[in-house]
Amino acid sequence: MTNMKIIRVLDDEKFFIGAGRSSRLQQLQFVEVLSSNRSSKNLGQIIEIFDQYAICKRIGEEKVYFGDTVVPRTVDYQAVNI
Repeated sequence: MTNMKIIRVLDDEKFFIGAGRSSRLQQLQFVEVLSSNRSSKNLGQIIEIFDQYAICKRIGEEKVYFGDTVVPRTVDYQAVNI
């Protein structure tokens, strides 16, 4: 999976990333938000996926900003009990 960027911040908790269904993202998948201007790392979770973008919610303490890099965490299918 490739790195993505935050393309819009809705409020203190929700933000859009520039990746959709074609990026093989999954609902409830965790993502790491990395900031190049600040040495901070934050955690988010995908709550809804559309064709060209996905909506995420911030889980960590740090704020997220437009342009921050988003790295999806890999999903361990063997550890997931559905």
